[in-house]
Amino acid sequence: MKNSTAPNRKTGRMIAKNLIVLFTVALAAFYGIQAWFTDKQSSDADGINIECHAPDGIEIAVVKHGDPAPTDDAAYKNTIELNSENYSFIDDIKMTEVSSDGYTFYKPPLKQENGVASPILDVDDWDLADSSVHYLSFDLYVRSKSKFDIYLDSKSKISPNAKNLTGENADNKSDFGESGDSKGISRDCVTGAVRFSVANYNTKETKLLWIPAPNIFLNVNTDTTKYSVSTDKRLGESYSHGYYVKNGKWVKTSVSADDGSPLSQVFVANSNGFTTNGDYTYELGSKKKIMTLEKDTTQNGIYTGMVTCNMWVDGEDAEARLALVNGKFKANLVLSKGDVQQ
Repeated sequence: MKNSTAPNRKTGRMIAKNLIVLFTVALAAFYGIQAWFTDKQSSDADGINIECHAPDGIEIAVVKHGDPAPTDDAAYKNTIELNSENYSFIDDIKMTEVSSDGYTFYKPPLKQENGVASPILDVDDWDLADSSVHYLSFDLYVRSKSKFDIYLDSKSKISPNAKNLTGENADNKSDFGESGDSKGISRDCVTGAVRFSVANYNTKETKLLWIPAPNIFLNVNTDTTKYSVSTDKRLGESYSHGYYVKNGKWVKTSVSADDGSPLSQVFVANSNGFTTNGDYTYELGSKKKIMTLEKDTTQNGIYTGMVTCNMWVDGEDAEARLALVNGKFKANLVLSKGDVQQ
């Protein structure tokens, strides 16, 4: 575990753009030695606005995770604006601590020792986190008049809102950066702790577990009130994801690309996302199939599919700290389709 702990996040405005979803979220990081935060405070999802655009020949609809599928044709559109005015479940989001493998989300009980928060590992059960309350979760329905494979495209990206992440001219500058010339840090480096997953709860499959910004790493210093940030990490712990499983007591495990585990087959932390000048693209890097549309027996000539999209800030990550409170990031999730299938 890295550092942590009490969230004071504000979820900023989610702004639509491009093909499927673009949003900007202001999030709090958490303080202390550990990366866990307590539930003393939570952050309202004020101003969330997500606009979804479908490619040609595809229509989409969005509902709160677990709600019934839309039955009204008017719910399926080429463009959807997802905000609290149009979708009341957005008002319920109050992000707080979770531990997740991208499929199951737990809200662990925490203990405080010498100002450090950490999960209690020897209790029988942890409460399940409430989707669309403790983290963002929505069901994405897709339909078409032809059978397609649907992908999250390689150009999908989740990136910091700031252009300058470090130095004296860092945007959205944190008060917790090291002093001295060129040592400022942007709060938007919280993007390094962001996770995104796609799951199919009907087939009990995780389709994708993605660390969008593994290049960002908040360095732990002896003085825990001052930090520096590396934005060019190409390997190491930034490229793995930690979560807890029950094995007698709760045990932390991790997944990384090609580690041989089933979850590694859908895990992405793009180590090839650097440009020739050393900038990181924050792109998924390779397209990932998230569903195959199947013939709808209730509608003639219609093919449908559904997956659940989850986004959260990982409490185990180094970037989840008070130093990055109110950091902002933006997500541009692009759907693409394969060839027509028979």
